[in-house]
Amino acid sequence: MAQVSIGVPVYNGATTLAAVLECIRVQTFSDFEVIISDNGSTDDSRKIAAEFSRRDARFRLIEQPKNVGAKNNFLALVEMAGSDLFMWRADDELSNPDYLSTLKRHFDENPRLALAAPRIRFVHDDGSTNYEEGFAIPPIRGRAKRIGESLLGASPSWFLGLWRKDVLRAALDEVLPTYPYVWGWDPITLLPVLLDEGVETDARAILIKRSISPARYRWRVPASEMWEMRRAFRRTCFAVLERRKWTIAERCILSVYLVRFANLRVYRFWKTMRAQVRELLGDRR
Repeated sequence: MAQVSIGVPVYNGATTLAAVLECIRVQTFSDFEVIISDNGSTDDSRKIAAEFSRRDARFRLIEQPKNVGAKNNFLALVEMAGSDLFMWRADDELSNPDYLSTLKRHFDENPRLALAAPRIRFVHDDGSTNYEEGFAIPPIRGRAKRIGESLLGASPSWFLGLWRKDVLRAALDEVLPTYPYVWGWDPITLLPVLLDEGVETDARAILIKRSISPARYRWRVPASEMWEMRRAFRRTCFAVLERRKWTIAERCILSVYLVRFANLRVYRFWKTMRAQVRELLGDRR
């Protein structure tokens, strides 16, 4: 059995998929399996994935019988993974050659670790750097304030780091029943492991994301649903907090941080309010 499972959800990713799979293939850490789940692509994605599967036994292609939606395609890969360590890789994201070896080393040194998270680099289409998210867990003595600052500083893209699979599944089971939406499900999945201080970051592992990616999943969200997402996100945050053992003072401090976290990571208040006003005025663009 491979030491690491990598799940690659694909939908019409032919333009970038070959580069993504090649980036994984040449990683300096090589004991991995790659599961590519094609979500009903209508371009050459399946052909590209099948060719990698033919050339390298570590790669295998799974074809969804129909388009199951982006989130469900991501979730299906967790169940297909055979290793104790798991990571997702979007079909348009790259990384440096030592990405896997760097993150895997954290688990070798800390068997209780839940998630090893990378530095995030956003690039323009020409490959030049736009900006980076290099937040590190702050060495603050007070537990509640340390965790609170981590909540606000953590990148939603840490979700694409290297997970202990059983912890990831537990986090998904904890948050998805009360937050079933697509938008914001990545940061809400990070919440349990951030509260439990199960995350380590490493700036030497670099996940490379395009600043503006083509929108292949499009949906129009009415203001009423945006408000409900905000309420569901906040309810889920406080339900997760309630399951942890904290002092009253810590709960008070973290409650303030959770309100800020919820507003930051789902539709923000003023964005939702503007959408509401546009609808009331008859402008539904």
